[in-house]
Amino acid sequence: MFMSQDKRLHLLYRVEPGCLGPTGINFVEGFCEFAQKKIKAPVYAQFGFVPRYDKALSEREYTIGNKNLSDTQVIAFLDKFDKKKSDFEEQIDELLSHAIDAYLNRL
Repeated sequence: MFMSQDKRLHLLYRVEPGCLGPTGINFVEGFCEFAQKKIKAPVYAQFGFVPRYDKALSEREYTIGNKNLSDTQVIAFLDKFDKKKSDFEEQIDELLSHAIDAYLNRL
């Protein structure tokens, strides 16, 4: 199944430096690059990982094209693929956790 980039759900995931330990601020940018390569999105989505330096910004931001989506819109989109938003986010968190372990083992 092919889906054009502009029709996919884009998740911008802002990674807390602290999830990489007390000195995570020193290598969170490198981890985000690592996660971008390591974590593969499903065919209907794409992921972007960036450091979360500003706590005022949400941890997750969903868009399609250049349009920000509400939770209701995200739920409706994922419903088309028989996915629950909570399951989708839980799966990404788990993948991110594995990527953190792999990254820290490389240091």
